[in-house]
Amino acid sequence: MSEHRFTLDNTSAAVAPAAVRPPHYLHNLRYRKPTEATRTSPEGHTLRALSDLTVVTCACGLTTPALPNDEARLIYEEHRNEIRDEMA
Repeated sequence: MSEHRFTLDNTSAAVAPAAVRPPHYLHNLRYRKPTEATRTSPEGHTLRALSDLTVVTCACGLTTPALPNDEARLIYEEHRNEIRDEMA
């Protein structure tokens, strides 16, 4: 068997690093259930159960208030489409 000797190549050690780029993932779109107390009307009636509400958040700064599930789903889909178009 022959003996191979390798030398360390330091030719790129003096090269400056690449330009600073933004993080690859600017978005992190998520659903979550609100943790606030149940909302009640001035008369004491429950306005909507927390299980019917959803908050949509994203790392880019999108944060919705507690919305009905259907409205939250629409906002989620719209933002997901914006992300897809941004990446294309």
